[in-house]
Amino acid sequence: MHPEQIKAAIRMKGMTAAMIAENLEVSQSSVSHVINKRSHSERIEEFIATLIEEPRDELFPRKPSLLRRSA
Repeated sequence: MHPEQIKAAIRMKGMTAAMIAENLEVSQSSVSHVINKRSHSERIEEFIATLIEEPRDELFPRKPSLLRRSA
């Protein structure tokens, strides 16, 4: 889901990123970074997923890590 869609879904539930931050006792920038997929926080992601009733893995999919091969 695109970050703007996540923000809209949060607003439709009557909340804002600032309210989420206050509820979780984290900074608003931490919530914003998670929404915009610049950082990860299981706690923030889970809160948002539960709030907007969407699977966390669909909102915040993990990219497969690149494995280095031994030479």
